[in-house]
Amino acid sequence: MTASKGGGKGKVALRPPQKGGSSSSGAALHFSLPGLHTTMHRRASSAQLPAAVEDEVSALEEWGKSEASRCDEGDPDLEFCELPGIINTPPLERGAVAEAWSRGRWLLGLLVLQSMSSFVLDSYQDLLKEHLVVTLFLTMLVGAGGNAGNQSAIKIIRGLATGSFKPTAAGIRRAMKQQAAVGLMLGLGLAAGGWVRVYITNGDALNATAISISLFLIVLCSVLAGTGLPFALARAGVDPANAGTSIQVVMDVSGVLITCATCHLVLDQLAAGLTTVS
Repeated sequence: MTASKGGGKGKVALRPPQKGGSSSSGAALHFSLPGLHTTMHRRASSAQLPAAVEDEVSALEEWGKSEASRCDEGDPDLEFCELPGIINTPPLERGAVAEAWSRGRWLLGLLVLQSMSSFVLDSYQDLLKEHLVVTLFLTMLVGAGGNAGNQSAIKIIRGLATGSFKPTAAGIRRAMKQQAAVGLMLGLGLAAGGWVRVYITNGDALNATAISISLFLIVLCSVLAGTGLPFALARAGVDPANAGTSIQVVMDVSGVLITCATCHLVLDQLAAGLTTVS
């Protein structure tokens, strides 16, 4: 076993044995703990690992085997499929029909959920006709929300899997408080960049303001939803890893609603009020 000083968050990474190695060699276990980086090789015959480490490794391997089938069946959450214990599990061999069926169910479910945004767009037809800028930047807005929410969801999912986060009231408050601050900073930064982007293209300060406010609200709501959803699933007895894909679909629909409502308020009602005053 070799050890060297170093910082970082605790994690365990499993690597398969090198080809051509001796039959007694097993997987290389790399532990990164606060203040210590340790590398050891687990031997199949005479491993002398602490019992706690053996339990953690066994639990990680069993969890990876049980959850890896989700990635084989088309789970679109790429970050989840790259978690330790899953990425090291080889994919199942299956026929083309079986694979198309398992993946198609995911895609069909996502298709139905994401189509809910059509009802929102239908109720704001006049806004979209009068202000084309909303349509032009709608993809940018909902995409930013899905990305921000997924980042937070993956962090919480990993924290719950490793035990650094607990689905308790105190744990949820701590995570939500920390991610709320992150969401505010991300929202302000992206909103400023979005304002410049829209103004350069469109040349209208009011349009740029409406889009940037929408972007701020979407990013903030996405971060908070991405943080809270894994905890909610864990408290309900559902696998928190499902939050990775769920948050993207939820924010696609919510992002459209936030954008249309905000732009209607700014571009229609606020603009009309400014015109009356002037």
